[in-house]
Amino acid sequence: MAVGVKELRKYIESMQGMYDIVRLVEPGTCHVMDTESGSDKAKEEMCYTVWGKCERCTNCTSYQATIRNRVQEKTEIRNGVECHVISIPAQVVEHGVRNNSYAIELVSFGKKVKRDHEADIFACVGSNEEALYVSIVGNKKVSDEIISQALLESEIGLICFDKEGHCIYSNKKAFRMFHIPNELNRIQEFLNTWIVEGRSLNASNVWSQFYSYEGDEYLYELHLMPAIDTFKKEIIGSCIAVMDITDEALNTGGVRFRETHDALTGLYNEEGFYKASRGTISEAPDEKYYIICSNIRKFKLLNQLFGMEKGDEVLRFIARTLEKWSTEGDVYGRTHSDEFVLLMKKKQFDIVRFHDGIHEAASMLDNSIYRLQFQLGIYEIEDIRENIHEMLDKARMAIETITDSKEFSIAFYDHEMMRTTLRENEIINSFNFALEKGEFHIFLQPQVNNQQEVVAGEALARWIHPEKGIVPPGMFIGVLENANLIYKLDRYIWEMAARQLSIWKGTDKEDLRISVNISPKDLQFLDIEVVFNELVDKYEIDPGKLNLEITETAVAANVGRCIEIIERLRHKGFMVEIDDFGSGYSSLNLLKDFKVDVLKIDMKFLSNTGDKERADIILEHIINMAQKLDMVVIAEGVETKEQMELLDDMGCDLFQGYYFSKPISVSEFEIFSKR
Repeated sequence: MAVGVKELRKYIESMQGMYDIVRLVEPGTCHVMDTESGSDKAKEEMCYTVWGKCERCTNCTSYQATIRNRVQEKTEIRNGVECHVISIPAQVVEHGVRNNSYAIELVSFGKKVKRDHEADIFACVGSNEEALYVSIVGNKKVSDEIISQALLESEIGLICFDKEGHCIYSNKKAFRMFHIPNELNRIQEFLNTWIVEGRSLNASNVWSQFYSYEGDEYLYELHLMPAIDTFKKEIIGSCIAVMDITDEALNTGGVRFRETHDALTGLYNEEGFYKASRGTISEAPDEKYYIICSNIRKFKLLNQLFGMEKGDEVLRFIARTLEKWSTEGDVYGRTHSDEFVLLMKKKQFDIVRFHDGIHEAASMLDNSIYRLQFQLGIYEIEDIRENIHEMLDKARMAIETITDSKEFSIAFYDHEMMRTTLRENEIINSFNFALEKGEFHIFLQPQVNNQQEVVAGEALARWIHPEKGIVPPGMFIGVLENANLIYKLDRYIWEMAARQLSIWKGTDKEDLRISVNISPKDLQFLDIEVVFNELVDKYEIDPGKLNLEITETAVAANVGRCIEIIERLRHKGFMVEIDDFGSGYSSLNLLKDFKVDVLKIDMKFLSNTGDKERADIILEHIINMAQKLDMVVIAEGVETKEQMELLDDMGCDLFQGYYFSKPISVSEFEIFSKR
């Protein structure tokens, strides 16, 4: 139901207990207003603002509140005591006419401060012994009737809560702003779901938030003002002032709010963060700063498992945690997706505080299916003239070096990261050109039988740069994989292998086979069944001569789809090899369902153990199992004569490794195969 003046009067009395001073002022004339019961409104003693002026002052919070029609706050020090004043613009009905030139002042006395700090402040605002707040005795003469009416008719929404957070009062404007009937329980229910999650009613705060109703969107600014019992030093209630700043944000000369803030979390967006960070750095250019970027591992998986609403809830919770754990002067925001950014002074960085904050955020979602894992990249700003986005890029580079899967991982940027990034960018930028110019070639590593006769070769990519010579595979393979370009190189190598098999037809090399690698990215970006069938038709080769090597990792990404594709390729005559058998955690289970022709065992898998006898037993049983399943066994990574003899005794069919030959050019391979 609606709250009347009589009911509100009781709340005004309680507010006078919540604040040290509650008064109605007319800042235009610097007077406190008072009406005795049954009399007309009269001018009381001079108001005199706390800001050190005897006349109307443009720094007066109440004056600013009336001309801006917005809540204003400021803290001043008088007689060694902090005075925090909140000025709320109010309407007073005079002879049936609304007057907007008044403000309600809520004043709280705070802690005592040192005289030298007080002197510093008065050096700025000027000292005047007449510039005092009216006494508590004077305040008691303020009319409850006028303040009550002013609160009810205010053009700012006012909602009050007791110390338990229960809504005990809402003025007419608040009900109208949220299109809610005059029922406190309804507005309480709405605020519980609408106010950005994580806002505490026990902490002073100012923020902006969007409100939607029947297709229209409004931007509201909220001032949360806790009330503290001066003697008991405890929270006894709070008040939220809600102002409609839609027109101001969208139509005035200021930057549009939506252009600088993230609609989901209320934090700065990318543009807002850039501007705010630049302003902060400019104000204190001699400070040392960290710029920090975050990443949540596999955040897209969270959305897929639990839905977008849960993902948004997590992001809002992280935003509130970031606000809670940040320090004064920090600039923070959400730039996109799950990336949060932070600018802070280096001296305020505390890794323990970060760990605690991240642990709190991670605790909201931790189960057997998915848990939040945060990665932080930190860049210490060296040149404050550098673009903010370039600083963030360096923090992101640091994140890319993190390889572990802990709840909280952190990495600092160093100059080697930039050099690595530049090398990688050079590779990416020159890749397509190099492919077109034929700078990539196939090298073949021989595969031999127990008589050391060459029967096949594995095709490996080599980049022969016209100026730099051979580029080591380790320098470009991983880069192309991360850039999702590896499928182009693989497709090129497959074509070269098919063409080479075509060249060997009708020669003494026509019985040789070439195996090519299929990576997980190939299965993602290519229809390998179509590609290989086209290559066989184009070069008129026997598909049984072009072996297809696929890793356990590639198969495990989509077992059902891979089984179907591989089975159709085998039906066409291709021989399929499982590469790096034993490197996964479900090798035997995969082998049960996945029918292939060749099993490749990497000797490194078994050599990295201190128990050689145990390793030999495992190796021998793998070979026996494969042969019983009608599979050819190839051991790769053979580096010594002893290894070759041991494998031969165990019944291994083919061997590959540096003991026989490193990867060599096609012409060298042809010569080597004649031995």
